[in-house]
Amino acid sequence: MNMNRKRFGAIALIALGALALAACGQGATPTARPTVSPIPIYEYPTPTEAPALATLAAATATAAAAASTPTSALDPTAVARGQTNWERLECASCHGENGEGGAGSIGDIVAPPLVGLTLTQQEFVTWLRTGGPLGNAHLFSTDRLSDTGSRNLYQFVLSLGEE
Repeated sequence: MNMNRKRFGAIALIALGALALAACGQGATPTARPTVSPIPIYEYPTPTEAPALATLAAATATAAAAASTPTSALDPTAVARGQTNWERLECASCHGENGEGGAGSIGDIVAPPLVGLTLTQQEFVTWLRTGGPLGNAHLFSTDRLSDTGSRNLYQFVLSLGEE
């Protein structure tokens, strides 16, 4: 009986040794799971230089040039919606109730008149999105003014002085 116990002990020791070696072996490496953070991580784009645009004052024309813009080219619905944006963004506080300009300023720059604006729609929207030389002080990103809203505002600005 004593001999059977020694054999059983030896076999058990060998089996435990084999299990220990198998556990330390080079088995398949599990794929690492991505960690999840409860805090959202945002990547902000690197700021770029604002495109070179003529100043808004230089890009406006006289009232005579405004008369050359046919009123029929304006969409009355877009003009009405643009007026809503004009009021919501308080554009008149600087540009005047009728877009005559000079009602306010940002720093040393007095708000120019918008009557007779000669910017194209794309130039106008780019001006709103970049702030022009005024930078962040006159910046209207898409969370403040949608692309459609900026086109409507452009229609309203074109209608200024068209009465």
